[in-house]
Amino acid sequence: MNKTKPQLITAGFSLVPYLLVSWGYAELTDERTETFWTAFGVLVGLRLFFSVIETIGSVLSWRLYGRKLMVQKMLEALRTNKFPKRFYSHDDILGYLARIEDSEEVSSSVKSAAKQLEFMLVTFENLGILAGARMYSATEAALEVYSPRSAAKEFPWGQ
Repeated sequence: MNKTKPQLITAGFSLVPYLLVSWGYAELTDERTETFWTAFGVLVGLRLFFSVIETIGSVLSWRLYGRKLMVQKMLEALRTNKFPKRFYSHDDILGYLARIEDSEEVSSSVKSAAKQLEFMLVTFENLGILAGARMYSATEAALEVYSPRSAAKEFPWGQ
């Protein structure tokens, strides 16, 4: 599904309060067009400034605290649900989850947990590229702790 149209509509509606405040400021001061555009530019500039500050804060929070916490939570989920060890050393988290879902040797409860984990990763990916990349990275790191690549077998390519 193309997300451009809804995002453009949302962006347009979010500008309405800025336009109203700019118009009100221009009406209260000198009713000049230049005043309206100056006020509008200042409001949009302030919004961009605070967006940058919030993004930097989010990145720092993730790097200093969030990633470690999420890796611990993912590792706990892998252990609690008794996920099998990594099948092959080249498997990333998505390949690993797909192998679990396709395996006949894995219980239905583990398969269900694998589907839930995959759904969670897709959900975060749909929230945005940054959220998706963060969750993928944390889940991949948790899998590496739970089942290191070095302990998994090589894929028998020729068979």
